[in-house]
Amino acid sequence: MLRRKRIALVSLLSVLMGALFITAVGAETVMIVGHETVDGTPVEPPLPAVEGLTSGLFAAGHVVFEAGKVGVSARMEDLEEIAREGKVDWLLQINVVYKQTKLQQNVTRVVCSATFSLVNAESGSTSLSDKASATNEGREKSTDRAALGAELGRLISTKVAKALAS
Repeated sequence: MLRRKRIALVSLLSVLMGALFITAVGAETVMIVGHETVDGTPVEPPLPAVEGLTSGLFAAGHVVFEAGKVGVSARMEDLEEIAREGKVDWLLQINVVYKQTKLQQNVTRVVCSATFSLVNAESGSTSLSDKASATNEGREKSTDRAALGAELGRLISTKVAKALAS
């Protein structure tokens, strides 16, 4: 019984220390609004690029969460208001389009392109607006659409993390 309490206490302290560390290094809170389509058809969650983006920003020490399906149909003004009310620092919108070309049985080339913008939730000003793209050309057998999307998300996360740091 004492051992379980000690393990629980150590776990709790670890979580608290992690939270203190994140706060001490000035972590920003980011709400992600993502939309992804494959050849014009919406992708159902989990969204690969958003997952890559989320993991990349989290690894950089930021507090990140997704707006979910609500964010896709909401107006930008409404999203900014939700972010402000939730004490979120930044709103990150990302739109990813995948185009697939079947080359042969079980071999599909994927090209994905993304537009994204980072908006200050308090002021409504855009801090970063950019594009990124990726393809699995030459590695069609080893990299499917989901893996390519996550790769693209991680690439975008480095750009966003730099903007958050400045």
